Amino acid sequence: DTLGPDLKVERLPEDGPDEVARAARAFNAMQDRIRLYMTERLQILAAISHDLQTPITRMRLRVDVMDESPQGAKLQQDLQEMETMVKEGVTYARTMHGASEAPLRIDPDALFDSLVFDYVDAGQDVSLHGRIDTALVTRPQALRRIVGNLVDNALKFGGAAEIRVASQDGHVRVSVLDRGPGIPAESLEAVFEPFYRLEGSRNRGTGGTGLGLAIARQLALAMDATLSLHNRPDGGLEATLVLKGVG
Repeated sequence: DTLGPDLKVERLPEDGPDEVARAARAFNAMQDRIRLYMTERLQILAAISHDLQTPITRMRLRVDVMDESPQGAKLQQDLQEMETMVKEGVTYARTMHGASEAPLRIDPDALFDSLVFDYVDAGQDVSLHGRIDTALVTRPQALRRIVGNLVDNALKFGGAAEIRVASQDGHVRVSVLDRGPGIPAESLEAVFEPFYRLEGSRNRGTGGTGLGLAIARQLALAMDATLSLHNRPDGGLEATLVLKGVG
């Protein structure tokens, strides 16, 4: 039960009756193999993403000194997309290694107010509805990153974002709603996979990397929270984050 996404649980004691000891050894070996596989995979992703930043920077500098031309502008746009993907790749790899941020007791209403004010100050159509009116034990930076990713998606595909927060039965429910095109029902889970992008309205032309939702889901898992997507009956998408730890 304690084997979570960070793969940092304690090993099972390998004593007791022979059958129990063999089962414990087998489970510990399996856990070691999974941890090694995940670590190697994420180290490769992080290394490639990190090493790509230098040549991309050099190419951007060379494009900057080129004569202004349609071709130069296209190269600038391509390099910008590559740079964004590299940064998101590094972030995703770090997220998959497990959240190092310690849980804190915070005022969630102040956090959400600050988040929304930042968007409004930048001229974005973001609104906040509801209050929690109690303390919350959580990882504040991770929470801000999750909600920020969801709001960015809502703005990208719907032009506006509505955040609704509520507290009930020891849980905090945070919903981010938009009036965009929504997501086909068969893809509501697939969009949480790394680098997954829908064709049509949700494609690279919008500037997406296919990692925003993957990062948000991994951060939610590390916080023992749940993140899900639902199409709204009257059009648009609702992303719902449910957290524990009220009080």
